[in-house]
Amino acid sequence: MDNNHKSTMKSISKLISQSSQSFFSAFLDDSKDKQSKNKEREEIFKKLQVASAQKSLVVLQLKEVPTSQKFETVSGWILTKNIGDSIMLRLQEDNQQIRMITVEHIKKVSTLSKNDKRLIK
Repeated sequence: MDNNHKSTMKSISKLISQSSQSFFSAFLDDSKDKQSKNKEREEIFKKLQVASAQKSLVVLQLKEVPTSQKFETVSGWILTKNIGDSIMLRLQEDNQQIRMITVEHIKKVSTLSKNDKRLIK
């Protein structure tokens, strides 16, 4: 019995050790994910700020639902000078229409400045 008790205690301590190691590993991976998401968000902020200052045409790829693979593409000009949690976008298709978009929903930003030689309609 004494030998059986020792082996049981050994297996329990091994299980606890492995659990804590996997928990710590998952914690570190979460930190890396948060850092990469924050870095991506900062890059989006910078691109939006530059596009706003240059009054560039922007094309935004928006995440419709975070869990789905679907996305929406909109284009227009940023009306807000200071980029915060959301932006005001004057749509390219209809100059009378303005759309408010939260920065969290922006997946990708492309810009085309007025100084570019390509044609903007």
